[in-house]
Amino acid sequence: MLEAQRAAFYAGLPVSPASRRDRLQRAMQMIGQNAEALCRALVADGTAPDAESARAAEVEPALAALRAALDGVERWMQPEKARGLLARLRGDHVEYQPIGVIGVALPASLPLFRIAGLLAGIFAAGNRVMLQFDAASPRLAELVGELAPHFFDPLELAVVTDGGFAELAFDLLLTHEPQEDHAAMAARSGKSPVIVGRSADFAKIAGTIVAHKRANGGRAPLAPDFLLAPDDQEEAIADWLWRAAARAGGDRALLSGTEQRRLTRLLDDARARGGEVRTAEPRRGGMPFHIVRHASDDMLLMQEDIRGPILPIRNYARIEDAIAAIRRRPPPLSIYYFGRDAAERRHVLEQSLSSAIAIDGAVPSLAKAGLDAGRDIGRGEADFRRFSRIRRVCRPRLFGFLGRAGRRAGDGVGEAAPALR
Repeated sequence: MLEAQRAAFYAGLPVSPASRRDRLQRAMQMIGQNAEALCRALVADGTAPDAESARAAEVEPALAALRAALDGVERWMQPEKARGLLARLRGDHVEYQPIGVIGVALPASLPLFRIAGLLAGIFAAGNRVMLQFDAASPRLAELVGELAPHFFDPLELAVVTDGGFAELAFDLLLTHEPQEDHAAMAARSGKSPVIVGRSADFAKIAGTIVAHKRANGGRAPLAPDFLLAPDDQEEAIADWLWRAAARAGGDRALLSGTEQRRLTRLLDDARARGGEVRTAEPRRGGMPFHIVRHASDDMLLMQEDIRGPILPIRNYARIEDAIAAIRRRPPPLSIYYFGRDAAERRHVLEQSLSSAIAIDGAVPSLAKAGLDAGRDIGRGEADFRRFSRIRRVCRPRLFGFLGRAGRRAGDGVGEAAPALR
């Protein structure tokens, strides 16, 4: 069920406001049309002393939480301008993406109200959900399990009773009753890719890619982990990357003996598995830069953190294949996209998930991904954000002086500048 829900989730991207509102409305109908039966189940489980108390303490607040999300979801979804003058001039913004499939192990106290409150945030944020009830709520669990299929496709909402729920690879898992001041939980994150579109100017972008990868010796948090290249242009892209790396300036960062041995192990494993390793020695000294062609998923460098100047290259036939390759892994911290095809760029933005996405050489910054924490927002919007992946969309700099100012400010991956002029 988990993988079926995840496949349906990706097939439904981007999740429209209409789809989110429809799910919220159906959740309200499920509760509103079956309020009496739900109250009886709550009384039978000992959660409420009588039906009147159950209605006042759980049913009515549950409907109110869903109604608030229904009223606010389209407003909450709107992208917000990033902070800072330079970011605003570039057109950077923050958008809220769904996380994926949420697993919820429900608490025993106020279970119906908790269900509704969680569903309000989960559905408003565009996610799908699997619910497991606490053993102290058997009647409610049985009733909701019977009602849910009449209002939801199991690929949207499923009630499960199987063991091992907490061990499933959900995109986000809630296994305990959340505290009022609990911050938004972090979702899983995978390797950060570079997507090179067929419309990209390889000669211009190669230096930028190398600079991002070489920052802090390849150990910067948002350094790209692998590159996705069109299958008929991979050799040309590798050649340009090699030239850019050979022209790069010396590195200030140094690797320890342990780090160097680990990188050697990754390169030896890549060669043994059919990879072609091309090494560029910078003309002005510094660490060698390694380009690995024909990288495959069974290579250690595609499984472990690289944390060094090694860039594997994977091929794709269509942009949809590149996006599918990213989706097979947990959503990355950052995606780098290079290309002049506006339709393709929009497709990547809508069909991929990440904490940041950098367009045509922009420098992403996780530190700036969030908005002002002191902003006055209601509980409903707070829950929406809790179940959203906050993504910073970084546009390329407008003028040279803006880029220099941004680098002096320490934006993103540091002071890396393109190596190929």
